[in-house]
Amino acid sequence: MAWKCTAIIAIALGLLACSKQPDEAAPEAKQPKHALSEEQANAVLVKVGDRTITVGELADRLASQSPYLQARFESPERRKELLDNLVRYELLVYEAKRRGYADDPEVVSARRNVMIQELIKQEVDAPLEGREVTDEEVQAAYDANPTEFDRPAQVRASHIFIKNRAKAAKVLEKAKGSDRAAFTKLAREESEDDATKADGGDLRFFTVDAEKPSQAVRRAAFSVDQVGTVYPDLIPGDGGYHIVMLTGKRAELKRTYEQAKRAIRHKLSRERKEAAMEALTERLRKEVKVEVDYDALAQVRVDLSDQPAAK
Repeated sequence: MAWKCTAIIAIALGLLACSKQPDEAAPEAKQPKHALSEEQANAVLVKVGDRTITVGELADRLASQSPYLQARFESPERRKELLDNLVRYELLVYEAKRRGYADDPEVVSARRNVMIQELIKQEVDAPLEGREVTDEEVQAAYDANPTEFDRPAQVRASHIFIKNRAKAAKVLEKAKGSDRAAFTKLAREESEDDATKADGGDLRFFTVDAEKPSQAVRRAAFSVDQVGTVYPDLIPGDGGYHIVMLTGKRAELKRTYEQAKRAIRHKLSRERKEAAMEALTERLRKEVKVEVDYDALAQVRVDLSDQPAAK
């Protein structure tokens, strides 16, 4: 039954997340969604400390939920269970406030983040509702750059990095003919690349002209034909020697308009939101005094002396 209580407390939190707190200013009156009389709506349902929840407040919150959620509280027993958990929820809030957790830096940060999310919802998301990206816009974006959503060929590889050539040569002989599991085990035991050894030397997928891994490793991986095969020679570079196994391949993909239009629509929607965010930020910069000392920024240092060098 514990999971049921937890679920209902979570629902209670969701129902009351936007409820008016005692120290908050009253919002503009909104048309209630419930069908209660004023007297019924104003009746006090719960009072815990200085927190009061009226019948109308809870009824309005429930009326705003999906039919599925409303159906969960159709029976009087389930509504009583919800009410009991609301009391439990408010008791926890009361005690948390009494202990001063409301001023805890993490709580303050979380509250600020929620306020920002609400601001973005009202000032960015709401104005964009109903302004869907049209098929004409998608087609125009594709026609302007039909290759943008193509995917170049990619390979995935794992490597073992060893500084000493003689040791690297011995490990290479062990690696030849091994399967992927054996290569992963060998990488974890022998590799001197701290950045990848815990993952069995996994370098993820990359293209032939990617920034990482090194050019020699990329060329070697792309020259291997069969997945699961170890490149036959040591690959010098990065102050040592790489032993490389090809672990995956993705063929080049050229997308038609029909294949690309979903990604294009998503990209255009994202760009539209980013533009709205930028416009909001620029407006606020004009309305709010902002002072930035970029010279003082030079005093901030990031110490990576204890971090292993990336291969």
